[in-house]
Amino acid sequence: MNTARRSGSSAWRLQAVLLSILFHAAVLGALGWGWWRYRSPKPAPQQLAIEATVVIDRTTTPAPADAASPAPVQAAPAPAPVTTPAPPQPDAEAQQREQQLRAEHERELQRAADERAEHERVLREQREQRERAAAEAQRREQEAATRKAAEDAQRARDKARRESELRAQLAEEERINAARGSAAATEWLALIRDRVTRAWIRPPSARPGVNCEVLVTQVPGGEVTGVEIGSCNGDAAVRESIKAAVLRASPLPTPSNPDLFDRSLKFNFHPDE
Repeated sequence: MNTARRSGSSAWRLQAVLLSILFHAAVLGALGWGWWRYRSPKPAPQQLAIEATVVIDRTTTPAPADAASPAPVQAAPAPAPVTTPAPPQPDAEAQQREQQLRAEHERELQRAADERAEHERVLREQREQRERAAAEAQRREQEAATRKAAEDAQRARDKARRESELRAQLAEEERINAARGSAAATEWLALIRDRVTRAWIRPPSARPGVNCEVLVTQVPGGEVTGVEIGSCNGDAAVRESIKAAVLRASPLPTPSNPDLFDRSLKFNFHPDE
């Protein structure tokens, strides 16, 4: 908006300068015409010469010799030579006024030139600003496109990595499930159950046919880190004795196939079978 106002103000000022120049040019023209008329010589009025012709009447009797003769007609005097007066010199006031008008005219021309230069400078700055804004917008678009391409590529790599990890995990779970459902897994659980049975000290309150569910937490190598007794047909003494037996049997036997190892192990403890 400020730029539009400045452009409108510059146009108005340029129009005012042109009108002022025309006005001063008219004034200077009127002064010059008046001065030329003043200096031009005025023509002297011409004097007309009078020519006369004497007519003698032959029919009349001549007058006597002693009569008075008519006076001779005098010729008109020759016109005086016309002298051209010297042109009057312009006075100092007129010269000063003319110099002032000329100086004012030059100032108006200089002011118009300055305003035109200022207007061109504003237009040049506006053009440069538009060019810089366009270049900045293009740079941002290129950066955004590059960033988006990099993000898309990273997302594609992450997706491929997750899919690969998921496939590997599924394959490992399938392999482990297949291994834990095999005869080797049954044999490994039998070895653990036999180890715990040999380490069990039967309490007096234990009745025949003890059958308890044992939950064991272990680390690689068979070291027992926790024991819980699930459903059990024995009393508290039987439960505590089974826990103690599992801890005494630690470390538990490790499987020959690493896929069979399970940190959370569950088996049924029934020593009387």
